[in-house]
Amino acid sequence: MRHTSSNGGFATTRRTFLGGVGAAGALIMAGGFPIGIARAQSGKSLSFALSSYPPSLHPFEYTGTASLTVKLLIFRGLLSYDTDGKIRPELAESWTQPTPTTYEFTLRENARFHDGSPVEAEDVKFSYETIGAEKSTAHLRVDFQNVSAIEVIEPRRIRITLTSPRATFLDLLANGYAVIVSRNSKAPNFVGAGPFEVAGIERGTSIQMKAFGGYYKAGHPKVQGIRFIAMPDESLRRAALESGDVDIIEYVPTQDFARFRDSAGTTLESVDGPFMYLTFNAQKGPFADARVRRAVAYAIDRDALNAAGFSGVGKPIYGLAIPPNPAYDPDAVKDRWSHDPDKAKALLKEAGVGGGLVTSLLATSQYSQHNDTALVVQQNLAEVGIMAELNLPDWGTRVTLGNRGQYEIAVQGTAGAYNDPDAMTAYIAGGQSASYTRSFGFENARIDELLQKGRSELDVAKRREIYAEVETLALQEVPILPLLWRPQAYGLTKKVSGFKALPGFLSFQTGLVLEDVELG
Repeated sequence: MRHTSSNGGFATTRRTFLGGVGAAGALIMAGGFPIGIARAQSGKSLSFALSSYPPSLHPFEYTGTASLTVKLLIFRGLLSYDTDGKIRPELAESWTQPTPTTYEFTLRENARFHDGSPVEAEDVKFSYETIGAEKSTAHLRVDFQNVSAIEVIEPRRIRITLTSPRATFLDLLANGYAVIVSRNSKAPNFVGAGPFEVAGIERGTSIQMKAFGGYYKAGHPKVQGIRFIAMPDESLRRAALESGDVDIIEYVPTQDFARFRDSAGTTLESVDGPFMYLTFNAQKGPFADARVRRAVAYAIDRDALNAAGFSGVGKPIYGLAIPPNPAYDPDAVKDRWSHDPDKAKALLKEAGVGGGLVTSLLATSQYSQHNDTALVVQQNLAEVGIMAELNLPDWGTRVTLGNRGQYEIAVQGTAGAYNDPDAMTAYIAGGQSASYTRSFGFENARIDELLQKGRSELDVAKRREIYAEVETLALQEVPILPLLWRPQAYGLTKKVSGFKALPGFLSFQTGLVLEDVELG
């Protein structure tokens, strides 16, 4: 549902930070500022306040939404999404599917990388093989294991063969982490073919982008440059927008919605799509026991969380976080979680920790929706005998601790890769590299088997049956604990036009629309 209203990063070297940008060159200073930034400020340039400083811009690795917003300007894939959530061509101008497991793509003749070289089939082959490599740290590494062959037919034609049919294969290729990089570049300096390229950086502070003159879409991008400024403090982002110092801010907290609606100088663009949830250390400690995880599921008062942390605009979730889709029937599974403290206590007693449990709860103070969720969860857990000590570091530290499994319970918020139940694979399937977005060490062979079956099945009715079984198992095993849907909101000045958030799970890929944005 769309709402349109009028009105930390890691310490990093510059080389690591660029991580996929392509070498930006040494910064030339003019009056103490990178020349790219000074030049853009004198022209028609957009200013965008990010909620965190990107830890890196490696195109294939998951490093958060702020990073992805920037990466979506530097890199493009074969496909992407329009503002209605429909797949559209990008570097590929057309494609066919000769068989259920074979896809052939024809590349745009005028597509160029930022180094001036043409985008060719060999680059596609290189990119996808890099993502799917055995030791790859790519976010979509597991997804690409279904690719059995990548054949270059001609310089602009490529054939991809799958080991089995996949209902969401085109969605996979449209994902912001399935981009194409030049085969003549290497990590961390991958070269992309997006509408903007990096002009300069102030580490920990800002990134200056400039329009790429060789971009394949005529008349795009609409602005000469974009300056991304890291503003972790929500109140500072709000003040910067209201004063006109920046044109767009992300992660507008729900308590500020009315403020932006009522302002004469701002607008609010908000969509439902991301969800808040808990992850667990399922490898060791008390939460390795599914009964303890299930007890937490019954301990949480989602209505209270919605009221206290999300101004009542969220929507509670009592099962897996799956957006509306023909392959998912939310009524197929009846016995869902609920707020039932007595049941939570009984499960804790059955697991042998009914006398009380002391644990830790990892979140971050950098985002109010994470911080507020942690406070409500802490209170709910205490009511059933689980005493959780809060750990609220900056976002970069929180990500590091999550990736390392250095926590027992953690608050997280995210959106799936695409609007299909298969998107849950990234959060509940085993065999994936450790990520703060998943419960550490969780494995369930039957869930994995069903997820594979669901993505390979092309019959929609059969897919509904499969995902009903996945959800039934998830209600018992609690691979993650979804809590509620929340809005993803952007604040804009009235000077900005052409900005429209992508729907549902695609909301985190809204950076795609920045090529269409204009300043009045």
